[in-house]
Amino acid sequence: MTSEPAAGRIVPGESPLTAAYWAAARRGVILLQRCADCAVVMHPPEPVCPGGPAHELRWFEASGRGRLASFTSVEHAVHPAVRGRLPYLIALVELDEGPRIICNLAPDPSGSDAAAGPGPGTRVVLRLGRAAGGLDLPVAYLAAEPAADWQ
Repeated sequence: MTSEPAAGRIVPGESPLTAAYWAAARRGVILLQRCADCAVVMHPPEPVCPGGPAHELRWFEASGRGRLASFTSVEHAVHPAVRGRLPYLIALVELDEGPRIICNLAPDPSGSDAAAGPGPGTRVVLRLGRAAGGLDLPVAYLAAEPAADWQ
């Protein structure tokens, strides 16, 4: 995966392995891979299942729901492409399907201080947001109301 600064953003590169993921993202859908043989769910995309190269991987649509595992506020520009976006929040989200994904965490719309805000286990919803370079990247938003099936 390559990263190129484009209009103030660092965007991942598209490859044959990730082409299905990015095509779905352009339609507003987050895809994950699941092994048809052992049911392991993976993200980021892998060329083979960790259970064995003979296993068949299939793409499926993610629910877009998960729990906040951790997050941090980035206050120092570690790359020139993000210098004008400080501070911003980066989250580690455990998807309901199992894998963890790193993405931006949208600021709390109530304006509360992030340090006093959400903690591990807080429900989030992923939405795709247009980034520079035409890619749609997942962004985690605090879930307004947990659905009954989230308990």
